[in-house]
Amino acid sequence: MFDIDDSALDKEKCYTTIGELPHYLDPKQPPTRKSPFSTVSRHCFVHSTELILPEEIYQAAWDSIANKISICQYAKVFMSLSDILDGEFFNKYIKIGNILMISEGQSGVDNVYSLRDGILRLELDKSSYERAGLVGKSVRSGGKKHVASRYVVEINLRLPSMLHGKKGFERIVWAFKNVLNESLTWLFSDLSPSSDLSGQDAPIKRHSPQIFSCTSTKSPFQNVLTPPFTPSTFQAESEQAISELSDTCVEIQEWLALAFLGTPRLNADDSIDPYLSRYSVPNKENCTSSNLVKLTWKGLLPSHWIAQLLIATLRSTAGSDSWFAISSHALGKEAVEGKDGYMILAPPCHKADNTEDNALKSDQKQPRRKFVCWEYVGCPWSAS
Repeated sequence: MFDIDDSALDKEKCYTTIGELPHYLDPKQPPTRKSPFSTVSRHCFVHSTELILPEEIYQAAWDSIANKISICQYAKVFMSLSDILDGEFFNKYIKIGNILMISEGQSGVDNVYSLRDGILRLELDKSSYERAGLVGKSVRSGGKKHVASRYVVEINLRLPSMLHGKKGFERIVWAFKNVLNESLTWLFSDLSPSSDLSGQDAPIKRHSPQIFSCTSTKSPFQNVLTPPFTPSTFQAESEQAISELSDTCVEIQEWLALAFLGTPRLNADDSIDPYLSRYSVPNKENCTSSNLVKLTWKGLLPSHWIAQLLIATLRSTAGSDSWFAISSHALGKEAVEGKDGYMILAPPCHKADNTEDNALKSDQKQPRRKFVCWEYVGCPWSAS
């Protein structure tokens, strides 16, 4: 009878972007304002990333790609908020360095904390927020629409005023020692180029961290029906063509999602009873049977590492008439309209793209490589 439930619940969204990549991509300074790299940078906390590509491209280019990406490390530590403000940890990792941290818990239900670019974000229930005495704002929680039950406090710890002895800073220290004083499990990643989590002089060492390296896991898929990914597949010059392009993007997205799952529904010799599954590969009459390879990384994966993987794969496959796709799944999403992850498809280059240098350096007469990016936003569960 009354509209008291949050209308944003159960409304998952997918934002699709089709565009062209720059002629040249600098792996040391990747672009961050244009898609698909802007989408990658918006998802700071990612728990798994997958790369899928044809087997022949994997065999020809993977060694080159692997040499261009660094080994991603992260740690699991048991800390309280007051430990973050500890002198050595605070100075080296926050004031001077750059780290990613996210605590255990579920947004919309638990008190959840995260740290990125020196900004500490506290998502608190109403009771904790009022007792802490910190300044924040109410956020949607997935419960009743007009009832403020969750609050977010954001503290920029890199401000000059964030020093021990300053009145405002001591207020934060008091809240962390007397109200928000529980010890939690955190995931920790040092983004500094010279990071060494296992070093004896690392401030994280006093918290007895469990250190993990994110290594890839290979999964081969044989005899997969693959749609044709030609440059013209993602072009539209009329309103009717735009409508058809929208349907094509949905079909390709569905096919890629099934390919990442490794479902047998994509096999050329699949004989599932249509009563159990009516799925059909799009544009089946023009599909080709090919072998695919999926590489999976799991852990706390920072956005700059994923951008590094994307650029390395683009550069190593620039001269090939083939495609690849990357899928990432986000960690610590917000209770309502949180960013769930994204999928990026790089279709084959144009026929004129015959070398890596020609494809990626600034030759303005050469057509640029296209991309399709799907960004997923929404919340499949309710906290009410």
